[in-house]
Amino acid sequence: MISSLKLPKFLWTEALRTTMYILNRVPTKAIPKTPFLELWKGLKPSLRHVRVWGCPCVVRIFNPQEKKLDPRTISEHFIGYVEKSKGYRFYYPSNCTRIVE
Repeated sequence: MISSLKLPKFLWTEALRTTMYILNRVPTKAIPKTPFLELWKGLKPSLRHVRVWGCPCVVRIFNPQEKKLDPRTISEHFIGYVEKSKGYRFYYPSNCTRIVE
């Protein structure tokens, strides 16, 4: 995933985290009919929120001091999901920072 997108190597952990997030929500050969997460928690997982890893996206950053004509979005790359809340993780290449929204 990382080599085809020309993203930095320190995002390998994010790629592995995202892979495990998705694999826990789909059936496997060991358990063909039900996903692991459904067996573990008893909830049927939804895949409606799944996005392509590394895809470019536009994120709106909340800034209470922004003026009416200030830019409100920045271009980033999608790198994963937030486990404990509803949200996504993004990589901002200009600053080499990771953002959770």
